[in-house]
Amino acid sequence: MIQGTYSVLATHLRMVLRWLEAQGEPAQQHFERHGLDINALQQPRERFCAEAVDALLADLRDQFQRPCLGTELAEFHRLSDTHALGITLLASDDGLAALERGLRYQRLLSTGAPMHLEEQKNQVALVFSPVTFQLSRDVLGTYMIAMIWSSMQMAAPPALQPLKIELAGPEPDNRHFETAMGCKVVWSQNRTAMVFDKAQLQEPWHMRNSEIIRSNEPMLDNLLRSLKTGDIAGRVRWQLLDALDEQLPSEEAIAQALHMSPRTLQRRLKSENTSYGKVVQETRMQLAQQLLASPDVSATEVGLACGFSDASAFTRAFKRWTGTTPSDYRSGMRETASS
Repeated sequence: MIQGTYSVLATHLRMVLRWLEAQGEPAQQHFERHGLDINALQQPRERFCAEAVDALLADLRDQFQRPCLGTELAEFHRLSDTHALGITLLASDDGLAALERGLRYQRLLSTGAPMHLEEQKNQVALVFSPVTFQLSRDVLGTYMIAMIWSSMQMAAPPALQPLKIELAGPEPDNRHFETAMGCKVVWSQNRTAMVFDKAQLQEPWHMRNSEIIRSNEPMLDNLLRSLKTGDIAGRVRWQLLDALDEQLPSEEAIAQALHMSPRTLQRRLKSENTSYGKVVQETRMQLAQQLLASPDVSATEVGLACGFSDASAFTRAFKRWTGTTPSDYRSGMRETASS
């Protein structure tokens, strides 16, 4: 991410790649035209400059004359594009909790297209309020609304349905959006929003899972903190989280992934009062604690996920970090939860 700019999670644009391939278009050319590296779509922590994404979406809308491009793109969205965030949202207790949790972590997907909730006595509106995306605001607004609704349907009870969709753009010639959303759509409004009945939104979800929430939220919180502009330690942590389940990467490998020399990485980390070794230790410890919260993951599997070659090495390291063994730590968590 370029310092001082808004950014978008690169994998969140995989739907553009799939849409272009469905049109028989050379996707790489469209991305390169706007300075976007298509290979970044395969890197879970890479981010694109929001201005370039804005230009890409507007270009595709105009070039292919697709006034409902946003809803078309939503059909090519996959839950895996948002990694742990998507699964965590679907594990929420109900729709309102999912929306509130999504707003808490929305910066992981995009720092320039925020949404917020407006709650009344009987209704809740999810409102799209971007601070950038001037060229493609209609595309991104309809995409976000359609994508969020299609994701919610995976976990929500069948009775849940938006009361209405409000869109800021003019009504297009075709009815694609109404068909895709299955509810009333009001055009030429002063906002882009999806409105729900509050009582319906608070009905329990069949995919609710407190273990997933407890395991994933600390990780998401770490990633959110890592988005702070200029936080090199956070960017190192992102790279480590991607690589630890295979092996512990060297400082040189991380520096190369961040497009800088090892000496520059050392200097930047020192300016943040830390070092590569400290970031590795903190990341491993936090990841281990999060994974130990899930009873379905053995201590051996936790050690491997944290980059340790054998269980004894992981146990020694974990005891050095916390003063207790992984099994005792897990037992303590269970006792706390039961009390």
